[in-house]
Amino acid sequence: MEITSAALFISVSLVVFGISYYYFTTRYKERMAILEKGLPPDFFKGGTHYLPLILTLGIVSIGISLGILVGAFLNSLEIEGAQYLMLPFAIFLFLGISLLVSYYILKATQKNNNT
Repeated sequence: MEITSAALFISVSLVVFGISYYYFTTRYKERMAILEKGLPPDFFKGGTHYLPLILTLGIVSIGISLGILVGAFLNSLEIEGAQYLMLPFAIFLFLGISLLVSYYILKATQKNNNT
């Protein structure tokens, strides 16, 4: 048992090291290539915008919770033959609807920002 846990720890450590090494070396190479093309060094200090991600996650969370609520209601109706399918069906239906709503809201906000 101890050998297995040690091997697992070593392998996870190697995977994390390999992924981080690859990420940092490619980022360094990309930055050097961009600097060689003549862009200023402060080009990389651009602002990150988390608002679209937060908006999407919020709308998706609301959609999932509505799906669970509607699925529980449909399960309580005791429809024969489809009782076990109602909860997953409702969750995925409302998840898809919430993603579409999020897309159209983000599209409208980007249109308003550009004009």
